[in-house]
Amino acid sequence: MLFFKILGLEVNIGILITFFVGIAMGMVIMVLLYLLAVLKGISKGLKLRNTDEQDIDEEEIKWLIKDCQTEFQNKKNRDLEGFGAMLTRLDKQLARDIATKFYPKSKYPFLELSIDETLVLVTYIKERVEQLFESRILRLFRGMTLRRIMELKNTKEVVENNAIVKTTKKYSKISSIFFASLNAVNPVYWIRKVFLDKVLETILVKIGLAVIGITGEETYKIYSKKVFKEERNLDSDLQSIYDDLNKTVTEAMNEEKRSKK
Repeated sequence: MLFFKILGLEVNIGILITFFVGIAMGMVIMVLLYLLAVLKGISKGLKLRNTDEQDIDEEEIKWLIKDCQTEFQNKKNRDLEGFGAMLTRLDKQLARDIATKFYPKSKYPFLELSIDETLVLVTYIKERVEQLFESRILRLFRGMTLRRIMELKNTKEVVENNAIVKTTKKYSKISSIFFASLNAVNPVYWIRKVFLDKVLETILVKIGLAVIGITGEETYKIYSKKVFKEERNLDSDLQSIYDDLNKTVTEAMNEEKRSKK
């Protein structure tokens, strides 16, 4: 046995090591027990409520999503109501319609979720929208609110519809000088350097369609309780919207590069 002296006291190194190992093992066991308790609490603590109607055909939900997306694509109504206002209204309408499918007798079907279920719904929608903007090109929009994007678009329309600008366009030489100086201070010009004007609105509409699809899918998964049983997305043609969106943006970028040559 090995001993050493501290202040005249002989200490057995073997006993000392055993003492500290015992403390370490005790702490590890306590941490494991704590994690076990937390995991059990999560699995038992999630409060799920049974719906009034449990056998809802997925095709009905797809129709609801498609109807909202079709309405959002109506440019005339979208311009009258406003991009953000219309998107918000349709998202709320879609969520309420899906909730009504599961709680047809409820006066407030959208409020039939438990607090746990509501938190999960909000989290899942947020995560899906974040994934949408994770692509390299769409990441440019992450720092902008929809209001800001539409302000840029509206600024461009105001400038181009200005009477002075229209008159100036009649004179090519003067017009070129005017627009050269105008573009230097016009924020829309810099957006246009990346996205063609015509394509910008197409991109925004497709983003709106994707958001509507995500809202519909996640709302259905929460109300049907399928999200707690299996991680499976509703086949609501969202992937084709993603593909079209990426294709549109890529084509716009390529077109802009060609115009510089």
